[in-house]
Amino acid sequence: MNLFFNTRNVTTKGVYNMKKSKRLEIVSTIVKKHKIYKKEQIISYIEEYFGVRYSATTIAKDLKELNIYRVPIDCETWIYKAINNQTEQEMREKFKHYCEHEVLSSIINGAYIIVKTSPGFAQGINYFIDQLNIEEILGTVSGNDTTLILTASNDMAEYVYAKLFK
Repeated sequence: MNLFFNTRNVTTKGVYNMKKSKRLEIVSTIVKKHKIYKKEQIISYIEEYFGVRYSATTIAKDLKELNIYRVPIDCETWIYKAINNQTEQEMREKFKHYCEHEVLSSIINGAYIIVKTSPGFAQGINYFIDQLNIEEILGTVSGNDTTLILTASNDMAEYVYAKLFK
């Protein structure tokens, strides 16, 4: 793997004197140039090419700061990808696309909305719901093929359901 990084700051011991801003740049470049399935791949690349080993926690914080998240590319495979500051309309369109292709059913049960999806897509649906920042949603929980949307009341659940699915 050739990342084309400037290695002028490599010390004689081979350890890179890396500032946070440079580490963020490197993490971003790795994710853009390669299919990254696990944080450990990023950790390994940095260690191999720069001689520094970072913890999974540090890399997780970097990914969050860079708006890089795991997104599904099919029902069983997730990769890390930079999510641009997309408009609400763009997020809504992506959510609608997922709903048309991957949501099998959705029902209101009291203050909850239950969404059944194709296997492996519940967390993707959950991600897009969270990105819509609907303040009436108290929280979401997903498994492999089910997402549970929590609201404060029956009326609120009906309102959120209409906002999401109609």
